[in-house]
Amino acid sequence: MGLDNKNMEDAITISNSCILPEGWTVKTLMEPHDSKPHNPDIANVFYRAGCIENWGQGIQKICDECREIGAEIPVYELIGTTLRIRFQALESALIDQPKVSKYQPDTLDDTLADKIVALLKEDPSITQAVLAEKTKVSIASIKRTMKILSDKGKIVRKGGKRYGYWEIND
Repeated sequence: MGLDNKNMEDAITISNSCILPEGWTVKTLMEPHDSKPHNPDIANVFYRAGCIENWGQGIQKICDECREIGAEIPVYELIGTTLRIRFQALESALIDQPKVSKYQPDTLDDTLADKIVALLKEDPSITQAVLAEKTKVSIASIKRTMKILSDKGKIVRKGGKRYGYWEIND
């Protein structure tokens, strides 16, 4: 069973390295089968600790639990020696929000830009911290707006950070 890209945002994928018995496939795992642990000694420790109830029941239990809560059966995929399982989110668990990219292009706030330019005309060596204080916005907003203004060639930094000043290009 291959993974498709359907609603990958609304799913969780878990993967782990594994060594399947010779000739086994994902299809073999999904059918009733005997358990053949790769390391029986470690498997026995988990069994005695109560972490395993029955050998060879794990995948069936996962599928049964998904059916019981009304979820889709998970999708299994074997890639080399990695077994991946993808669980699709329940519709009832999804939050109805528009998908917004966290990477938004910088846009220029004209009002803030005008205030910054006016303050730079009054005092070309004003610091970004003072600009933030006078405009009552965060220093991050000042830096972002000044970068856009600089990229557009509307302001140019002359000199260094400490003793430099801003030149306005109208």
